Amino acid sequence: MHEKNKGEVVYTLKDTVKLTGLSVDLIRLYEKEFNLQIQRTEGGHRRYNKQNIDLLTEIKKRIQEQNWSYKMINQWLQGEIVPETVEVQSNLEKKVQSLEEKVQELLNRSEKDEQFQLALIQRLDEQGSLIKKLTEKLDHQDKYIENNLEKRDEKLTSAIREISDTKKLIAAAQENLDSKPKGFWSKIFGG
Repeated sequence: MHEKNKGEVVYTLKDTVKLTGLSVDLIRLYEKEFNLQIQRTEGGHRRYNKQNIDLLTEIKKRIQEQNWSYKMINQWLQGEIVPETVEVQSNLEKKVQSLEEKVQELLNRSEKDEQFQLALIQRLDEQGSLIKKLTEKLDHQDKYIENNLEKRDEKLTSAIREISDTKKLIAAAQENLDSKPKGFWSKIFGG
């Protein structure tokens, strides 16, 4: 800290860093971005007065705490915007940002849902294909069983006919035997 003529106190860059809580680089960036007029010594060293310190502190507060953009700071420094309107604008910007984040979240969720649906559709297609193959196999087996049942039925029917025909032949033969006259020996032995 130095005292300049007329009793005005001026601060070095190092003092200003301590007073504002800003880094050297950020102070220089603010000077350049916001076209701050800072006094310099004959050797080219910066010297900050109380107004410079207050202004840097206020800029820091508006950027870091109130989320003002550099453009808004420049407009404020030129008297184009009033801080109260900026607070409203800042709140609106926060709401817009929050809504944008929610929209992005919904889009991401929608994208995940879409990917899930596509995977589900693919899985269902695979299952459908498998079901189709199994159905074809079952149809083939049904036809095979049906053909074998028909053949079995035909064989059973044929066997029943043969048994029936055989029974008829046996009955006819028995009838034939019963209707023949009994021979000599049958009469003797009681046949």
